Amino acid sequence: MNRTFIVAIREYIATVATKGFMLGVLLPPVIMLAVFPLMQVLMNQKSPKVTGTIAVIDHSGVVAPKLAKAFEPDAQRERQKAKIERRKQAMGSVNVPVAGLDPEQMRKQQEAAVEMMTVESDIRLEPLPPTSDVEKEKEAILASVGREKDLDGTDKRLALLVVPAEAVKGGADGKYTPYQSFVAPKLDAEVQGDIEREARRAIIDARLEGANFDSKQIRTLMAEPEAKSVAVTKDGDRGTNRMAAIFVPMGFMMLLWISVFTAGQYLLTSLIEEKSSRVMELLLSAVSPLQLMVGKIVGQLGVGLTILGLYAGAGLATLIVFKQAHLLDPVMLGYLAIYFIIAFFTVAALMAAIGSAVSDIREAQSLMAPVMIVLMVPMMLWLPIQRNPNSIFAQVCSFLPPLSPFAMILRLSGSEKVPFWQVPASIAVGIGSVVVLCWAAAKIFRVGVLMYGKPPSLLGLIKWIKYA
Repeated sequence: MNRTFIVAIREYIATVATKGFMLGVLLPPVIMLAVFPLMQVLMNQKSPKVTGTIAVIDHSGVVAPKLAKAFEPDAQRERQKAKIERRKQAMGSVNVPVAGLDPEQMRKQQEAAVEMMTVESDIRLEPLPPTSDVEKEKEAILASVGREKDLDGTDKRLALLVVPAEAVKGGADGKYTPYQSFVAPKLDAEVQGDIEREARRAIIDARLEGANFDSKQIRTLMAEPEAKSVAVTKDGDRGTNRMAAIFVPMGFMMLLWISVFTAGQYLLTSLIEEKSSRVMELLLSAVSPLQLMVGKIVGQLGVGLTILGLYAGAGLATLIVFKQAHLLDPVMLGYLAIYFIIAFFTVAALMAAIGSAVSDIREAQSLMAPVMIVLMVPMMLWLPIQRNPNSIFAQVCSFLPPLSPFAMILRLSGSEKVPFWQVPASIAVGIGSVVVLCWAAAKIFRVGVLMYGKPPSLLGLIKWIKYA
């Protein structure tokens, strides 16, 4: 036992004390903290103003006047202000921590960035006679740069709208004919959306007025009511955010997946390096194969816990700073620790078996492929599992090693309550699968750790388990 402990300590220090580990684990958060202030600076650079004209060939005779009012300078400024306010409200309480900024200060900076990034436009409507040649009028769009005025100071044509009479009055079959929108290829997407949105609005208003309806009153009645979502917690009412509630379960699974697979990858790499350099033979002269394997797995368990602690701590601190801690159930931290142990030993046993059976990282890839495909299932299907945690698929994954810990952490952190009996049952299944996998890995390790040459196939590994 003492020798196993020594191997574990050596494995942990040999991994954590390297520059690669420190850069790989600590550098990503540091880069994120450095990038976000830079993004704030870049986002505060005002977008260039879009200036130009929109030509309209209106066969209905009623749409063009409405579009002319929509693109008056005052109307454009009002739409821009309304757009900025909507974006500020949509921002809600979703904030990304930036070093040196408190939440209020960062909120103000983000609101300023929203204002700067919202494209300002100064567009004039250019009505054309209904008899105009569409192909000829489209040629004027080719000279557009899609942004500021041209070098000669003239406004260029940004778009051409062709509105048939049937788009307002309907055809003989009662169906409305679509209008056509021809735009400059470099026209800003936001401005293009504004043009097409106002064109649709003008056509609908013309239809309503043609049917003797008050379009303004109908739009007021049809406006979607706004709601302010509030989470009821033991500490009082708090602001909530649907996107944050959706991605918290994803955060739990990512924590589990990153910590487990990072440590498992270190274990695989360490075994292959020591085996290819013949250091393994020296180690086996002092400890038994079982002591070596257990020591290495326990050492990398410490590595995984270190990664989990760092990232989970950072995530928890972020939720506390931005007053979203109510999204996190403290019980989930206990479940995270339990399922981390199960997931780690599951992956570690697989990595130990593969690492001991090969002598080169390229040889390991062929054996790793089927393992990775299976373990990637929760990553690829996290949203269906999280949105419907009690579906048959989610429940099957919860009792199917090695998917069980990843599926259960998603289900438990979701919005729907999981039947309580499934928690201990999944833990029991996980522990049972860990025992079986570790037993099989020990068999393969004992045979393969000193074998060199052509790596075995999956069928060959099964034979090693059988005869070892």
